[in-house]
Amino acid sequence: MIFRSFKWLALVCLLPGALQAQQVPYEAEPEKQVHWAMAAFFGTGWYQVDENRSMYIFRIPPRQTVRRAGWDEDGNRKVGIEIQYPVALGLHRLDDIPDFIDFENYGTITFTPGVQVEVPINRRWSLRPYAHFGIGYENDTGEYARIWYGGVKSRYMLDDRNRWALLSGIYVAGYKPEFESRGRYGSVMAGFEFDHKLADLRLGDDPLYLNWHLTYNYLFDDLQFHIDEERVATIDDTWELGIALGKGQRKIKIWLFSFEHIGLAFKSSTNGDYKAITVNFRSPFTY
Repeated sequence: MIFRSFKWLALVCLLPGALQAQQVPYEAEPEKQVHWAMAAFFGTGWYQVDENRSMYIFRIPPRQTVRRAGWDEDGNRKVGIEIQYPVALGLHRLDDIPDFIDFENYGTITFTPGVQVEVPINRRWSLRPYAHFGIGYENDTGEYARIWYGGVKSRYMLDDRNRWALLSGIYVAGYKPEFESRGRYGSVMAGFEFDHKLADLRLGDDPLYLNWHLTYNYLFDDLQFHIDEERVATIDDTWELGIALGKGQRKIKIWLFSFEHIGLAFKSSTNGDYKAITVNFRSPFTY
């Protein structure tokens, strides 16, 4: 039962997957569908399921670095601590809605503060456990929901120049609406990340780098979306390809904000029924 509900966090990472349309009876249980509270996990971008459901998410992710991870002059480990205050605004548009759904467009807002801790295991390998707790609101019904998510991310550098990295992670998430049963979801992720210096090109006074990552996310159970009265779209896993420009190990600073790099990420299910384009400001490891 826990694996059945443990299904959703993979979409959180939104790493690509397989959407399959299948026949279901009209009385399909609505609580098995993906809940609006899960918008808290999406980055800024556009998301679509089966050309029927679209989401437009604007995520504001203020963060405070209390201490940076690394090693001191004596070779002692320094554990990094980062406090995050993400706010996500969502517009959910439902294009072809069956009669049993009585709204077509609605907005959501979520606030899920949390702490991420980066632990250097050795000079190449780091772990990043994290936990977030917060609340969300949906304007059409006036419903509130408690939201939580967390997990452990891993990054292993494959060379001495910190260019190639092996990424992995395990995630769990959940929510408790005011008048409905709670839901919990989970996923595992694996992938690669690469930084490539672009010859003599520069960004300001610093060398320009091309950053890309490719990740695969497996969901412990299906995520279900009602398409019409007889069909449900099911997501089992997700893929993500991110491409961005940056300064390698240095941050890009714009006014009060700083970014690891600036680019886009493209997400898709295995059969192409699920699609997304998001803004790519950070590595999946530090997101």
